[in-house]
Amino acid sequence: MPEEKFLIETEFCEISHMDYLFILHIKKLRESHDMTQQELSKKMGVSKSFVGNVESFVQRHKYSIRHITLLAKAFQYESLTKLMDFETPKYDIIKLTLKVTKAIKENGKVRNKSVEVIELSEVQ
Repeated sequence: MPEEKFLIETEFCEISHMDYLFILHIKKLRESHDMTQQELSKKMGVSKSFVGNVESFVQRHKYSIRHITLLAKAFQYESLTKLMDFETPKYDIIKLTLKVTKAIKENGKVRNKSVEVIELSEVQ
């Protein structure tokens, strides 16, 4: 079996604190409903990679106002209030420091990638 190589990079991303908290909230809901990213994407009627792209923070994808209704329906909530039950953001814009780990195949292509938020700071 060939030896796997890993490439670890640091990336940065600026995002609204509201978007960040909402993404984490939806991820927690998705996991508590035992749903994969692809299953939630399908229930929302969007591309199968959409939720994964949103949750990765390295893509520019974010949930929009349109997605709020789709998410409420996907989780079978009759009220948006339950969907929006998460902490109030403390900041306007934040900077995320991301640790991106890529597993590299022998041919040099990326086999998979994981992203971890290692720091969050307010943008002044």
